[in-house]
Amino acid sequence: MDAPTLPETESPYRRFTRNTIEHRPGYSLPCGVPTTITDRDGSVLHETEDIELFFEILHRDDVELFEKYLTVQSATIPRIFSLPDEDERIYEASVLFCDVIGYGSLGILLALVSRELEYCGSPETIRFKKFGFQLLTEAAKWGHLKMVEFFLDNQPLYADIYERDSRGNTALLSAVDIYNDRYIRYPCWDQIHPEKNWAVIKLLLERGARASDVLLPVDDDVDQTPNTVLTLAAQWASPEIIKTLIDCGANVHAKVTFDAFKVAFYTEPQYISGVTALFTACLCGNFQAAKTLVDCRGADVNLADMIRSPDGRGLLPIHWASRNDQVQECRDIPTSVFEERAQNTISTIKLLLEYDPTTINIQDNEGNTPLHHATQTLNLNKVFYTDICRFLCDKGADASIRNNRGQTPLHFLFHRAGASLPVDVAATSILLAHGARPNDADKLGVTPLHLAAMRLESMDAMSCLLQHGGDSSQRTLKQETALHRAASGTSESGGVRSEVEESIRAQDEMLERLINVGGAELMDSPNAAGKTPRQICQERRDEWRRIEQIRSSARRWRETEEESEEDCEV
Repeated sequence: MDAPTLPETESPYRRFTRNTIEHRPGYSLPCGVPTTITDRDGSVLHETEDIELFFEILHRDDVELFEKYLTVQSATIPRIFSLPDEDERIYEASVLFCDVIGYGSLGILLALVSRELEYCGSPETIRFKKFGFQLLTEAAKWGHLKMVEFFLDNQPLYADIYERDSRGNTALLSAVDIYNDRYIRYPCWDQIHPEKNWAVIKLLLERGARASDVLLPVDDDVDQTPNTVLTLAAQWASPEIIKTLIDCGANVHAKVTFDAFKVAFYTEPQYISGVTALFTACLCGNFQAAKTLVDCRGADVNLADMIRSPDGRGLLPIHWASRNDQVQECRDIPTSVFEERAQNTISTIKLLLEYDPTTINIQDNEGNTPLHHATQTLNLNKVFYTDICRFLCDKGADASIRNNRGQTPLHFLFHRAGASLPVDVAATSILLAHGARPNDADKLGVTPLHLAAMRLESMDAMSCLLQHGGDSSQRTLKQETALHRAASGTSESGGVRSEVEESIRAQDEMLERLINVGGAELMDSPNAAGKTPRQICQERRDEWRRIEQIRSSARRWRETEEESEEDCEV
């Protein structure tokens, strides 16, 4: 990331000339952190509570001021190779190295590395693999071209283009894995710049990197290949990048084994085998990459065979495309990205249906159709993804099809696994208009209405089911009505995650709507265990109050601890 520029006569650190800490009685900086250092123009710079001056120096790759800072803070920035293996400071030192690489601050990085040469045991080659990172793979991950070029020009001192880091990555694998989150530090959404990574990829290929590289498994219990250069690149790369990698030796049909949980498959088995780059392109809605992969399949590979080639669970590329890979909300992603991803997913499904329209209702080994998969993950990615359900239904998707457990897509829509948002009423209406019914019971007797009643934050979608004939008195094999489920319900915006009274109000309203349809007598109707909704409701509310008491006690304890720490500092 480039640091902002200022006129040469104006110090970029002028905001640190004011001492903000002196206005906080009783507060002092951690031991070893300098209170002040002197700027080039002689002005005194003050560190802040959040060590912002230090990070500004790192960001600007200001070696001179870093050296000044280091003379005072050398005790708290130890030489990492000098520390015992179990020393807790190793992690903090590793984070510092990774932060500096993330900023692209080559000058400061070399200053840090130079401090390690006499301790690393081999001054001809310095490697940080045992600390969880390698210089070249970290720089490649962030797309820092000049830094990568420097390390390549100075092999083998700082790096080797074919070496792997502690996670099994070569530099090329790291450069194509722009959405990774397996490192000490990784880019936030607004720090991902595909064009920078593309520049690094081209440089690495020119210097001899292998496009056929595969990621080595870190877990000794797993001997399968978890990724290739192409399965990673297919998630985001342009047709030009995909074609270049293929021309350089990447295998379009190479198969890897995915961790099921990482792609929101929450059922056994844990790993999904037989996954190719086409699957990962489809999962991420990269329809242009998917088309390029199909076009480059080879003259001896039939189009239908490629589109209908299943993974180890019997899923086809269209099933993966319909799952609409989750966009991580913790990265502060703007709404426009959700909209774009939804449209890209639709374009991917459209492409696959153009290749083979008969796959619209095709079922995997568990009996799930593309529409099942679309509804299962819809709640992870906001209401924009309702358009995916609408598109599938417009193309002939049948919402009445049941999987091996007797569940329709409407069951999946109201299932809670991984969901953090209210069920969209529009999505509910679309499925009801295309064959789904609110009273369809699965093999355990559970209906979509039973599932909806548990989701107190999705009251409007549940009401939609009632308006379409939902029967609140219908029972499961455990003799539960929808009221039993509502009595034990929770909410992402209620239950143990919010104020108790708010949860109770939501539950009261949910129960009232169900009673208006099924009758007040249902509140005293027992299930197979002999419990009525009224009893279950009281138990749930008692549980909420107990949890709230525990949380309140924990808050008071933390406040007391913080006050004690402030008293000690004074």
